[in-house]
Amino acid sequence: MSSFSTTAPNRLGARSPWGLRAVLAALLAVAAVLLGANHAHAAAPPENPCPDGNFCVWTEQNHAGERHDVSIHNSTFEMERCVALEHPGEALSFVNNTGHQVTAYQDPHCDTEADFATYPPGAQAPQSTFVVRAIKVWSH
Repeated sequence: MSSFSTTAPNRLGARSPWGLRAVLAALLAVAAVLLGANHAHAAAPPENPCPDGNFCVWTEQNHAGERHDVSIHNSTFEMERCVALEHPGEALSFVNNTGHQVTAYQDPHCDTEADFATYPPGAQAPQSTFVVRAIKVWSH
């Protein structure tokens, strides 16, 4: 009678439960390092903070340059209406401090053929992926 091993390598290449555990531990360690790196590069809050109830844009990245605000407390402001950002320069960074979801549009008329994205309350974009030219603040 000959003796042979019936243990076949699993998909990860480990030959035993201990080998599998070692591979999983290594993967978890790499994931923890990567997640830690993401948090380490998180943007610092703006030096010129955005007031409550406002969507604030800056003319430079990293919340620098001139700040312009759209206040939802303004008597003429209408929720869920396209609001063009009327200010000199380009909106290259922003903070949503409205307490509502806000959709930022590249098109000044909120046309969805150009870039747009919706941001939750408290969202900060120190380097917007597109120039923001208009917004809609959602009531729900």
